[in-house]
Amino acid sequence: MSNLMHWLGVNGNILAVLIAVGVAVLLACCLECSNCGCREKDDLFKRHEV
Repeated sequence: MSNLMHWLGVNGNILAVLIAVGVAVLLACCLECSNCGCREKDDLFKRHEV
């Protein structure tokens, strides 16, 4: 367990960058999906104009 804590302490910045990149890719995919004009999608993914 102490080895894991030591590894996280040393490589914490690398882990933070990987998580940030993963979240950015996920958001980009979700935005691309919500902009699609497919009719069979759920109402959850459709953009509602205000």
